[in-house]
Amino acid sequence: MIIIVPNCGESIEDPDAPAPPVWVCKSAPTDTIATGIRPYNEGNGIILEWHPNLEEDISGYKLYKAEQDIENKFTLVADINAFSVSGADTFFVDDSVKFGIDYYYYLRAYDQAGNKSNPSDTIQYAVISKVEPRKPIGTITAQPMIFEWNDFSNLNPEYVIRLENLETHNVIWISRFTTPNYGDFCQSINFNFDGLAEPGALSSGQWYRWCIKSIVYVDPHTNIDIEGSVSNWEYFSIE
Repeated sequence: MIIIVPNCGESIEDPDAPAPPVWVCKSAPTDTIATGIRPYNEGNGIILEWHPNLEEDISGYKLYKAEQDIENKFTLVADINAFSVSGADTFFVDDSVKFGIDYYYYLRAYDQAGNKSNPSDTIQYAVISKVEPRKPIGTITAQPMIFEWNDFSNLNPEYVIRLENLETHNVIWISRFTTPNYGDFCQSINFNFDGLAEPGALSSGQWYRWCIKSIVYVDPHTNIDIEGSVSNWEYFSIE
């Protein structure tokens, strides 16, 4: 590639391609901070995160996707500018997904001269329909003893419940467990059944939020989920 050096009128060759992008490692289902490829709370998409390339002349990233099988044809689905007003832009939500389909992704970085990196590693995820939280929701008169939700997919062998302080987003309770009830769409679990909740964390006048992560399939080599969903947040306070 040939680029023009500003203010001197000289053309120089820039033969060096950027390094391949590196994905942010995917968090485990019960990690307090969710990172890497994962389902999206607020929609039916897949969140993708990667580390910014360190080259000074980095310009952007091209995101490629294939579905059903890694051997299928990859197509370009996004051209992402390397920088936004908030800094390095290394976050993308793919909301063009269907339930139960395995999606595979890789990235290529490119610089201002148009040089493209080799492909990144390929990562995968599949989303299913979300569960629907039922209670606690809104203002309640006593501390919640039971969390309930509907799961109309009837596919999930495991769940993770996550409860946070709404104001601080501090995690109060996060727990992974097998499906409590295989015979009904309605599922429920007793609050702090495992003793892992922060002691004395719930108090009157405070708002909380909670969600349910569904786990359909876990990679046996990494123990990381590669198929599932996460519900929308629901909110409650105690009088």
